Amino acid sequence: MVPAALIETACRPYRAAGRFAWHFAQGKFRHDPFFAHLLANGLIPDGARILDLGSGQGLLAAWLIGAHAWHRGNAATTWPARWPAPPALHSIHGIEMTARDVERARIALKAHAAQVSFVCDDIRVAPFPQADVVVACDVLHYIDAAAQEAVLRRVRACLAPGGVLLLRVSDAAAGWRAGLDRAVDFGMQVARSGRTNALTCRSEAQWRALLDALRFHATLVPMGHGAHDANRLLIARLAG
Repeated sequence: MVPAALIETACRPYRAAGRFAWHFAQGKFRHDPFFAHLLANGLIPDGARILDLGSGQGLLAAWLIGAHAWHRGNAATTWPARWPAPPALHSIHGIEMTARDVERARIALKAHAAQVSFVCDDIRVAPFPQADVVVACDVLHYIDAAAQEAVLRRVRACLAPGGVLLLRVSDAAAGWRAGLDRAVDFGMQVARSGRTNALTCRSEAQWRALLDALRFHATLVPMGHGAHDANRLLIARLAG
């Protein structure tokens, strides 16, 4: 169970970015299991340089910064007993194609500008800095199959030794739940950016095969329930 006060702490910066930004953050932190999984499973190490592909309005940065700040004052009382301490980050670099989301991220997290940066660019062509952790959450299905492979090749090249890719995708073979995911993601694409690009989805087995072909060693963390059952979090490390 994610503490309500943690969610409120992570959402608070978005009040400066407008009602939409604040309500969107509330909804994602409360209902998307990805954020809790990051903390509960200790998937991001201390001192990590994070590259956030498709960073949106900066939710990943707000969540990790908020968790670290809230943990300092609540570790002995209401921090979940089975969760490790949240990471102290080195930096987060977000790449997002939707200019309005980039502006919301910059407004909300301006107090952390020395540590967090956002650029409005296309992950297919934007430079990737060296990173210890690359996060690609619900983003690769917005580009075609060839571009998906090209981006993952570039991710491999930018990862530091011992680095990890956290890839959240939807399993196209998951029946009606996969169809629901596609409908929601297409609707969000239209609502947030006005784009109507077709989605390029793969089954879990196809994502695993692609990562294997690119010499990643991937493991799966189960996540979600009900309508979230189509979600897959692949933790991919360099296989050598």
